[in-house]
Amino acid sequence: MSFFGRFVEAGRIVLITFGKYADKIAVIVDILDQNRVLIDGPSTVNGIPRHVISLKWVSLTNFKIDIKRGAKLDEVEKKFKEEKIEEQWSKTSLAKKLKLKDMRAKMTDFDRFKLGFAKSKRKAILGAEIKRLMKEKK
Repeated sequence: MSFFGRFVEAGRIVLITFGKYADKIAVIVDILDQNRVLIDGPSTVNGIPRHVISLKWVSLTNFKIDIKRGAKLDEVEKKFKEEKIEEQWSKTSLAKKLKLKDMRAKMTDFDRFKLGFAKSKRKAILGAEIKRLMKEKK
């Protein structure tokens, strides 16, 4: 039994953690050396072109598609859509956290005010209900 479960291999889906395409997923198409891989978005699906990226800039995911090293864009795109990687990815907790982080970053000052106001109202309602239940318990 292997200690590691995710390997750098052709077809492995990675999350780009740094650079222009941060917080997007891509597919490893080829391994160039110990530190760099060739990835593809595929560009027709999520806009990430085929390019070389450092392994320090990506994070391996649990998802993998069955492609050979150096696969063409058409094959990568076909397998990516066939296995519904985008849908599977959007269901993961990490994808949900990244979406929430992005949403919070885009909030305006007024949106933050409304959120704080709604949270304080919720807290007041919950506090009153807890107080009532505690009173009934005695």
